Amino acid sequence: MRRVLITGCGGIGGVNFCRALRLSGDYFIVGGDHFKYHLIFADVDVRVQTPRHDDPSFIPRICEVIKAYDIEFIHPQPTVEAYELSRNSDYISAKVYLPNAEAMARGFDKLETARALSRKGVPVPRFASLDGLEKLNSPYWVRTRRGAGGRLSLPCSSADEVLCWVELWNKRGVTVPSDWIVQEYVGGRDIAWDSLWYEGKLVTSYARERLEYPFKHLIPSGIGGTPVVAKTIHDDSINEVGVKAVLAVDERPHGFYCVDLKYEDKPYVTEVNVGKAHTTLPLWSYAMQKFLGEPSMVDIYVRLGLGEDCPDVPKFNLYPEDYYIIRHIDCGSWLWREDGWRRRIV
Repeated sequence: MRRVLITGCGGIGGVNFCRALRLSGDYFIVGGDHFKYHLIFADVDVRVQTPRHDDPSFIPRICEVIKAYDIEFIHPQPTVEAYELSRNSDYISAKVYLPNAEAMARGFDKLETARALSRKGVPVPRFASLDGLEKLNSPYWVRTRRGAGGRLSLPCSSADEVLCWVELWNKRGVTVPSDWIVQEYVGGRDIAWDSLWYEGKLVTSYARERLEYPFKHLIPSGIGGTPVVAKTIHDDSINEVGVKAVLAVDERPHGFYCVDLKYEDKPYVTEVNVGKAHTTLPLWSYAMQKFLGEPSMVDIYVRLGLGEDCPDVPKFNLYPEDYYIIRHIDCGSWLWREDGWRRRIV
């Protein structure tokens, strides 16, 4: 039996990661989370409360859990915890399957990511820091350089709107001027390309289109991080740009790399999540394995991380196209097709 520790197990992504592992078989799962109330959500064998990632006791506590439960492999679902484990991997006896800390730090910074992508000829919306705002054309998309879930993002029709939004958060002490990136707004379809790499080689990937976000009418930007409606798609141009984007930010990718794109006249890369599985990646893995018998990306990842062989899988389009996941708070989750076929996931 494989013995694994899942950190951030009580969040949406962590809950679904545990669920996907359970379906795949022979796993003893220890779940860790710093928020004690969320620990109840995950289907794990043992629950442990862990400190926040920025607490000096975080790594020592992880080492205690590894020793207490003979942990062989750690999956950190939150990006910030993945980064801490990557940069402290020499002190951890269990295996991890993560990019190096330098590549992760580059991926955290959306301005540095945009620069890396641009240098390699990957299509990105035109961008600048605040002091280069006058070089861009309206409308704009302004957001913080770091943070997930569309943190402090806002579409703006004028430079005055951009500066008013930034000034609000600067005055509140949440940000400083250097924390921001501004880009020319690109509309069109909202795409996610989720990929898994091993020592510089692409293992597998799939793409999906985000169609609706939760409570978007309550969010100034309309972007809430994780969708309530999304569907799988097959598109060679997205696959091509996804690969180029990953290789632009990390010459030797290793682990999960999830790319955000807007597709107007062509795909434009807006973000590369280095070492982070998109929140719904485990839910897609679970649903596709349970109802269609497709390989689980989660199971492949853990097996590779443990040094095991993985099954033959396609490098692109791991999952069939035109399947939707529809979900919402207290409403359950469904795998659905336009022809009316549906299965309740949870």
